[in-house]
Amino acid sequence: MTDKLFITIDSKYRRDQFDDWLAGGKVEYKGKTHHWSAQNSNYGFGWEIGPITEEDWSGLDEDEFNELMRVIERCLCEHKTEYVI
Repeated sequence: MTDKLFITIDSKYRRDQFDDWLAGGKVEYKGKTHHWSAQNSNYGFGWEIGPITEEDWSGLDEDEFNELMRVIERCLCEHKTEYVI
């Protein structure tokens, strides 16, 4: 990725009743804002991250999409609230 990338985690919280974590935020990349949500069930599978709406992520190729998901997961695991590349 050569374009500047901004990731913001708007919320991240633990739900005691379900023993899991939820998170959400946005990615600013190539002049567009893409919203995402994530869940981590604490069963060793890591974060399941996905777009809130598919249209929101249009215009990205599969490699860009997968790289953005990896960077978001890294931010969640490192407990960052903002990340700039």
